Amino acid sequence: MTALRPSPLPGPLHRVRRRLRARWKTRTALRSLLAGLLATTAVVAAFSWAAFDSVHDTIDTVDTRTSRALLAASAAKSALVEADQLAINSFVTGEARLSGPGDRYQNRIAAASQSLAQVAEDNVAGDAGSEQIQVVEGLLVAYTGWIGQADAHHRQDSGLATIDLWYASRLLHAENSGVLAQLDQLVRVQRDALDSQLAESSTSPWRTASLAVPVVLLFGLLVGAQVFHAKRFRRVFNPALLLATVVLAAVCVITGHGLVAQHRVEGADGDLRALVGTWENRTSATAAVGQQALSDLVTGECRGADGGCGYTVTEFISELRAADAGTRPTDLELTRQVEQVNDKIAAANGAADLELLIPAGALLIAVLVWLGFLPRLEEYRHRRR
Repeated sequence: MTALRPSPLPGPLHRVRRRLRARWKTRTALRSLLAGLLATTAVVAAFSWAAFDSVHDTIDTVDTRTSRALLAASAAKSALVEADQLAINSFVTGEARLSGPGDRYQNRIAAASQSLAQVAEDNVAGDAGSEQIQVVEGLLVAYTGWIGQADAHHRQDSGLATIDLWYASRLLHAENSGVLAQLDQLVRVQRDALDSQLAESSTSPWRTASLAVPVVLLFGLLVGAQVFHAKRFRRVFNPALLLATVVLAAVCVITGHGLVAQHRVEGADGDLRALVGTWENRTSATAAVGQQALSDLVTGECRGADGGCGYTVTEFISELRAADAGTRPTDLELTRQVEQVNDKIAAANGAADLELLIPAGALLIAVLVWLGFLPRLEEYRHRRR
């Protein structure tokens, strides 16, 4: 006895059921693909804008504050050493009897004070930088006080003038606690802040992957949507989706421009460090000249049976002879290097105006995707009825 089998549906009903199922699958596929495209577009916009904004903020800070603080600290150190040299020379030549340390000394002290004010304004090292500036300013007041006292004693033909000048110069040049040592620390904390800024926006492998993966996924979905429309609806190209792909490429170019800007500012960072080194060479060469003049002045004033100046002065002279004065960069060389560094940082910062194009481009991609799917969605919505 044979088992009873359900009789197949009549031909027309079976075809209707199959068509309804195909339409339901197509409608579901359209909605899923559209949702995936819109969501991925949002992810691309968020990650690309965040990366570009991070780079832009870093470059803008380096351009408007960090580089200025570093150069101002270096300029303050150089100006103080030049002022010290001028003060010593005025006592060596006897000009101090007529005009004190001289107008050039006063000008260099004023330049150092202005540079410190610039560092305070552009300080990026937080409380550490502010505290260091206060220490330097306090020591600078003490230094100028010693120079003023030396001037007063010198006008009175007092032998204390050379002692005052010695203490003033030692306050400036003391290895660990002097004004110049504190300025070195000020430069160091500003440079550490610069390193932290560049690290926050650096193009690490993780950051590169976070940008590349959503972009590749969105590109794949756009291509997949084109293929889907071509196969299911027999259309070779969907113009809106094709234009969305072009806009995505433009967004990638803009984001890539931000990454190039990061590379440029990192290159400018190397030039900035070299410029600080040039300032240091200038300061060292000037200091060597001034300290040699101080050595000659002090040894000439020494009194005693053996003609010696004591252990401290003897040690100072021996260290001075062992030191290498080096070469002193000219004002023109420094000016050229400063201009080159500023030009490179400004060029890296030139991409800032492109930042808003990323969310605008992402919004345009979303609109084009929606327009590309809208006719098919409308078609299947009416067919369902």
